[in-house]
Amino acid sequence: MQKIENWSNRELAAQCVVARIDTDKFFDDNSYYEQVIGLIRKGIGGFCVFQGNTKIVKQMIEHLQSISNVPLIFMADFENGLQMRLEDGTSFPHALALGVGKDADMTRKVASAIAKEAKELGIDWNLAPVCDINSNPRNPIINIRSFGSEPALVAEHSNAYINGSQSEKAVASAKHFPGHGDTATDSHIELPILDKSLSELQSIELVPFREAINCGVKSIMVGHLLVPQLDPDLPASLSKIIIGDVLKGKMGFDGIVLTDALDMESVANKYASNVIATMALDAGNDIALMPREPNEAIDGLADELRRSPQLRQKAIKSVEKIYALKRFCGLIPSFAKPEAAPNTWIKHLNLALQAAIGGVVSRCPLESLPIDTSKQFAAFAILQNDVDMQAASRFFTMLAQATENDCDFGYIDTSIDANEIDRFKQGVSDADFIIFAIFARGRAYQGSIELSEKLVEIVDGIASGRKAYIIIFGNPYIKKELPSKNIIYAHSDSFPSLAAAIMTLTGRQFHE
Repeated sequence: MQKIENWSNRELAAQCVVARIDTDKFFDDNSYYEQVIGLIRKGIGGFCVFQGNTKIVKQMIEHLQSISNVPLIFMADFENGLQMRLEDGTSFPHALALGVGKDADMTRKVASAIAKEAKELGIDWNLAPVCDINSNPRNPIINIRSFGSEPALVAEHSNAYINGSQSEKAVASAKHFPGHGDTATDSHIELPILDKSLSELQSIELVPFREAINCGVKSIMVGHLLVPQLDPDLPASLSKIIIGDVLKGKMGFDGIVLTDALDMESVANKYASNVIATMALDAGNDIALMPREPNEAIDGLADELRRSPQLRQKAIKSVEKIYALKRFCGLIPSFAKPEAAPNTWIKHLNLALQAAIGGVVSRCPLESLPIDTSKQFAAFAILQNDVDMQAASRFFTMLAQATENDCDFGYIDTSIDANEIDRFKQGVSDADFIIFAIFARGRAYQGSIELSEKLVEIVDGIASGRKAYIIIFGNPYIKKELPSKNIIYAHSDSFPSLAAAIMTLTGRQFHE
């Protein structure tokens, strides 16, 4: 192979760009397929995987690796398992549930299991763990993705996650440097402001990142955050001061640095793709992640490499690090798919449930649990912020199986009117008690996680003074006064967390 220092400017530029790839379109849309193949002909470094099922993802990756001259690296956001981005794979509880469980070794096992499943598909880079400290309860995007609100606890579980991933030769990525936790803005929409000095950051936000570096994390993702006391002009992801002076200089990180997704509106609406990749590399990033127009990003960066020998040297060093990372993953000298171990994913289901049980916290008086399933009860799913209906439907199915009771189920959101509320009240008039499952958590592009005052009033109205159990799947920081003393916090809305909450509710025990 030709020495990297002798590569063309376009080859260097392409290796420093990772594009989004939507698996569900790859085999069915000829135009989209040709776009992807065109990026491979340019020598793109890799792809970030979204959509589709594990079978199709694996087929796609094997196909693309077979036609690429340089082994591609595939990455994905699998923070709590493959189902965060794909249709199947094992779903694990979110980070907050793991942090609540206070078992760092469990976090390591979970990360290892996720890494094994990812690598079986050919995905060698998990964009996790989230090292942000969730110190702002109103944060609309971090929330249950964080291990907690204490720096030491977040650092401990982040390091466990890193060790679990990288023990399987899957790259971990500590994110979102220098810390997205103490913000109340979704960086998918607007640029959050973290108005703290370096000394303030060092005592809280930077603690998990500092520990991650000491732990040997292979990559760090820099967030789209404005830290005006460090750089009043540019987001951290594009700042020489924050990446060069702080992360690489003061903190001594010499691994791969990559931006958060460059198609997020907070930066994409301000900087064109043919400019933003150059800004990213010049700031100290090695990889420009998911620009809106990857072809324009590669071409724009290649043009700048021709004009700037200094920037070209940065690109050469970045590509050398990217190649070293591909060797670590086993992609170089050649891509080879790992063989799936028999029954691996079945074992992971038990692990996921164990982890979820550790993350359930009951605030019910002892005499209130388990519920008396011989009595008539009704159950409602409270939905907010376009929450995925699948989780609520699964909850009802599992609750019916666990109680063997012919109970009434219903869905409630803010669109409900007074007549519907009355119908619900009449329909459950014979119920001895009512279960409310609240599905409300931070999601990209929704902007807020506050529980609607109207939903609280609806719950109060339907309960009508009867005994009520409230299970919170997701955001545990809901401040509204909930009309019940019987509250269970699952700290996640993943499949195993649904099961763990129902086990708590019904008094069932885990048996391996």
